[in-house]
Amino acid sequence: MNVSKTVFTSVALISLLQLFNSVQAATVSIHPTADTTLQEAFSSNNYGDGTTFTAGGRRQGGRTRALLLFDIAGNIPTGATINSVTLTLSCLQDPSGGINSTFDINRLIASWGEGNGSDHGGSAAGPGQATWNNRFGSSGSPWTTPGGDFFSTASASRSVTGTGNYTFTSTAGLVADVQGWLNSPTSDFGWLLRSESELTGTTIRRFGSRDSGASAPTLTITYTPIPEPATFSILGLGLAALVWRSRK
Repeated sequence: MNVSKTVFTSVALISLLQLFNSVQAATVSIHPTADTTLQEAFSSNNYGDGTTFTAGGRRQGGRTRALLLFDIAGNIPTGATINSVTLTLSCLQDPSGGINSTFDINRLIASWGEGNGSDHGGSAAGPGQATWNNRFGSSGSPWTTPGGDFFSTASASRSVTGTGNYTFTSTAGLVADVQGWLNSPTSDFGWLLRSESELTGTTIRRFGSRDSGASAPTLTITYTPIPEPATFSILGLGLAALVWRSRK
């Protein structure tokens, strides 16, 4: 037996395994860095504080929508390829006799501020606090359209009935959103959550916010990182060894 050839081939195989492991998909789960409610009936109020946010149509009239922001660039390495994205929300409260509806996630196209108004009742927005009418308080920076500026095509949809956990499964839209935010962090304004039947009373649902502990929204992302430069050297060594071995 040619010991040197056997050893060299073993090194090549180990090198290829190291390369394979280095580019395996990774998964990360993160919570929002900001979330809040927009209320049409109280269009100058902010609802950014507390353990919940709402979306849907109120029994008393008026729409509510939620905004969620995630730090994508701070949790996924630059240049990675996004493979799948899911978002899980916990519905903590639904109205008596509430009507079930489908909820959409739409990509926001403008920045906004979370604020610290009570999630139950709200309070007049201060500077930098999002409301139904304004992105950053009542004194300026209005939404182009009251209720939030977002792409009309939903990135994902999910039927929401009673209380419990609901997962928006991975779609091409969710993957494209997260990939875009990773590639261009300055475009990361998050998502808007709304009911497709928000003009119908009692479609409103109250969800756990980022401050709700175990009920906080969870964004789970699977991605493939770019191999380190040294990995390509390992690949070259491994391939050369296997070619050399095959010719002997």
